[in-house]
Amino acid sequence: MDLDLPWLALGSFASGVGSLYLLAQLRTHWDKPGARWFVATIVTQTVWCFSYGAALLVFDPTLRLALEMVSWLGIIWIGFCFLSFALGYTGRTNVLESTWYRGLAVLPLAGTALVVTNPIHTVIWRGFQIVPTAGSAGAEYAVLPAGLLIIIVAMLFVSFGTLLVFDTVVSYGPLYRSEALAVGLSPIPPGAAVLLWAGGIGPMPTVNLTTLLFLPHVALDLYAFVRSDMFEFHPATRRAGERAAIHDIATPVAIVDEQGRIVNLNPAAERMLAVDKHAALTKSLNGFLSGDDIAPDGGSSRVTIETGGRHREFKVRQTALRDEAGTQLGYTVVFQDITDEIRRERRLEVLNRFLRHNVRNESVVIQARAELLAGELDGEQADHAATIERSVNRLVESGQKARTLSEAGSDDAGLESVALPDLAAEVVATARDEYGGSVTIEMPDALRLTTQPALLEILLANLVENALQHVPDAAVTVSATIDGDDVVLIVSDNGPGVPEHELGVLERGRETDLNHGSGIGLWLVRWTTTTLEGDLAFDTSDGTTVTVRLPRERTAAETA
Repeated sequence: MDLDLPWLALGSFASGVGSLYLLAQLRTHWDKPGARWFVATIVTQTVWCFSYGAALLVFDPTLRLALEMVSWLGIIWIGFCFLSFALGYTGRTNVLESTWYRGLAVLPLAGTALVVTNPIHTVIWRGFQIVPTAGSAGAEYAVLPAGLLIIIVAMLFVSFGTLLVFDTVVSYGPLYRSEALAVGLSPIPPGAAVLLWAGGIGPMPTVNLTTLLFLPHVALDLYAFVRSDMFEFHPATRRAGERAAIHDIATPVAIVDEQGRIVNLNPAAERMLAVDKHAALTKSLNGFLSGDDIAPDGGSSRVTIETGGRHREFKVRQTALRDEAGTQLGYTVVFQDITDEIRRERRLEVLNRFLRHNVRNESVVIQARAELLAGELDGEQADHAATIERSVNRLVESGQKARTLSEAGSDDAGLESVALPDLAAEVVATARDEYGGSVTIEMPDALRLTTQPALLEILLANLVENALQHVPDAAVTVSATIDGDDVVLIVSDNGPGVPEHELGVLERGRETDLNHGSGIGLWLVRWTTTTLEGDLAFDTSDGTTVTVRLPRERTAAETA
C-alpha cells in the first residue's frame, strides 16, 4: 500500500457521501415521528466526515485547528440529536417536549462554547500540533478532563438513544428483529473509535478513525431504515395506541398489583375516585371505594363509588396482567358506569309490574262488561259493545304477548335437543283450534336441533298465528330442512303480505310516533330469532314467506 496516498481522507469523504445517500433515501420519510432529528443526526455526521476529511489534507496549523474544532462539534451534537431522534421515533414526545429535556440542550451548547473558545482558555485540550500520519495531516494534543467529560456525555446520549430504539423495536416481536439488531450495532464502530481516540489508544493515535467507521454505521442504518421501511411502521404508532387505549378513553381504568395496590390510573379513574394519580400510587384501590371492596381475583363485581357528591354504581371487570413468561403481575381493573342502566331497569320493572297487573286486571273487567252488554243490547248499540269487546280482546292478547316477551327474556333454561316436527305439530294444533285455517307441515320426521325450546316455541307460534290471524281462509305451510350446520325453518302463507311499514320498523329496530308496528307479534319473532343466534328474512312478493335460519347445534357459550 502506498502510504503517501491520503486514504484516511478518502475514507472520511466516502463516509460523508454514504451519509448523503442515506439522507436522500429517507427524504420521503422526513415527516415521520423523530425523522427530523434523525436528519439532524445524519447532517451532523455528514459535516463531521467532510470537515475531518478536509482536515487530513490541510497542514496549515490555523486552518487545521479550525477543522479539528468542527470535528469536536460533531462529537458534541451527534449524541444529543440521536437521543432526540430516539425519543421521537419511539413515541416519547412527552419527554422530548418537556421543559427539563429542553434544558438538557444546555450541555451541548456549553460544550460548543468551550470548544470554540478553547484557544483562549485551553480547558478542553492543549498542545495542539500537526503530525504527518500515513500521508495525512494527523494531530497530536492532550485532551483535558473537561474534553473527556464532553465526549463521555455525548457517548451517553448515543447509548441511551440506542437502548431506546433497540428495546422498543424489539418489543414488536419478529417484525423487526434483524433490523433492531442492526440499529443496536450501528453506533458501536464509530462510538468505539471515539473512545479509543480520546484515550490515545490504537495504531494511529494522531488520527480520529471515527469518520471512517461511519461507513459500517451508514450501511447498517440503510439496512434498518430503508430496506425494511422502519419509518413506515414506527414504534410511535404502537406507543400512541397503547396510551390512547387506556389514557385517552372516558372509561375509568386502574392498574393494580396482585395485592390490589394502585400502580397506575388513567385520567377518567382519577376523576371517578377524586384523587391525583401520584398521590394514589402504592395505595390500596379499595381504600378509595365507598364501603364496597374489589377482590383481586380477576373476576367481575359491582361497586358503589361517590363521585361529584353523588353515588354511582359501576360494574368492575378485572383482567390479569402477565409478562411474556406468563408470570402474573397484577390486574387491569375497568369500571363501567351502569348507574343509568340500573335506573332504567328499575323503571322498566315498575312499568312492567303495572302493565302486567293493573292494566291486565282492568282490561279483564272491561272485557267482561263489554261481553255482557253485547249480549243484552240490540242493533247498533250491540255492535258498539262488540267493537269494544274485540278491541279489549286484542289489548289483552298484546299484554299476554308482552308478558311472554318479558318472561322469556329472563329464561335461564339450558339447551335441549328438540324434535322440531313434534313441536311444530303442537304449535299448529293450538293455533288452528283458535283461528281456523289450513296448515301443512313439511319436514323430516327425525329433524332435531339443540336450542332453547321455550324460545323456539314462541318463535314458531307467533309465525303461525300471524298467518292464520291476518289471512282469511289462510293456507299456511310450515317446512324445515337441514342446510350444512343450520336448520332452515320456513313459514309461508297465501295472504297479501306483511305491510312494508311493519317490516321497516323491524329492520330499523325501533319505533317512532310516525313509524310503528300494529302489534307485538313480529317483535317477538325478531327478538327470539336474535336470541336463538338465528337470521330472519321476509319475502312478500307472493304472500308472506318468513325464513328463519337457526344453528343446528348451539353451544352454551352462545346462550351467554
